[in-house]
Amino acid sequence: MKQFLPEDLLEFLQKTDEFLKANCDLIVIGGAAASLAYGATRTTTDIDLANEPPKHLQEALKLASKETGITIPVSYAGQYDPPYNFVSRLKTIDNFEFKMLKLSVPEQHDLALMKMVRGYENDIQAIEEMHEAQPFDLEIFIERFMSEMTQVIGNVGMIRLNFLLMTEKLFGSDAMSEVDTITEAWAPLHPAHP
Repeated sequence: MKQFLPEDLLEFLQKTDEFLKANCDLIVIGGAAASLAYGATRTTTDIDLANEPPKHLQEALKLASKETGITIPVSYAGQYDPPYNFVSRLKTIDNFEFKMLKLSVPEQHDLALMKMVRGYENDIQAIEEMHEAQPFDLEIFIERFMSEMTQVIGNVGMIRLNFLLMTEKLFGSDAMSEVDTITEAWAPLHPAHP
């Protein structure tokens, strides 16, 4: 699968913006959001969206691909696990000069928690790059994990372990030990998924 650098994403989206005939609001998640908004330099294979893209976007994407030679899949993610209130904290990416395209991304802690659920090595590396560019706040992580990640479906033990490992990578083993104790009480709303 082809990998794209942050500059590829930006070039492709700028050209897409030129071909749009109507306003287009997109909520970008995943690796593309980490690259475009939070300083992650890792490559990504696509642009995942938290909202269904409007139909008129497809034609602009095709034309942008033809002109740039870059073809980045852009699609609604469908299945993703955000903190419960993440929409209320969306950030607009306003450092690019788009005319028709409006890009929003989850707040950085929300995005990291979304990526943490899977716990893949590339997700953790992207979170680390985000932390280097703009440090996270451990208290915000703990509060959101405890109160807003209760709707996540999956292996409860693995999700908690992913959170502990992420904490250790970002804040060290002392912080991880503290978080281990605090999160013992964490219980998702879906007890059927042990």
